[in-house]
Amino acid sequence: MRHHYYPYLASEDYLSFTFKSISEKRIICKKAEFLPISDDIYNFAFGDLADENAIDDRAVTDNKDMNMVLATIIQILLEFLETHKNKAVYFQGSTTSRTRMYQIILRREKPNWENRLIVYGIFNDEIMPYETDFSFDAFIVKQKPN
Repeated sequence: MRHHYYPYLASEDYLSFTFKSISEKRIICKKAEFLPISDDIYNFAFGDLADENAIDDRAVTDNKDMNMVLATIIQILLEFLETHKNKAVYFQGSTTSRTRMYQIILRREKPNWENRLIVYGIFNDEIMPYETDFSFDAFIVKQKPN
C-alpha cells in the first residue's frame, strides 16, 4: 500500500471514483464505485469505464500498469473507509482468477494493512477472519477502530 498510484477524482459523496490507466499506446478510463448492500456494507465495483457511465468489470486492459492500477484501487478503498467511518466494503473478483489475485495482494500487503484494517474472508457464504493460507470466495474489509 506504499506504491505509486494514479491521481483520481472522487464524487462529492465519495461513492464513485474515476482515474486513467496510461500506457505508451493508449489511455483507458477506469471507474470504482461503492454501492450499498445494507446500512453498513458497500459492494465495491471496479473496471473500465464503458458507455452510459457503466463499469465493465471483465475488461482486460493490458496496459502493462497493473501495479499502478491496483495501488490506485487500494488508495480509493482507503479513502472510502476514511470518509465513511464504521462502514465495511465487500469485494469479489468478477472471475475466479481475479478473486485469487485479490487474495495474493491481501497476503503480500498484510504487513501494510494489518494495523489499520480488519479483513474477513467469505467461503461458502460463511464469514470468517482472514487467513493468508486459505482460498476465499470474497472479502469484507473495514477500518480498525481508533
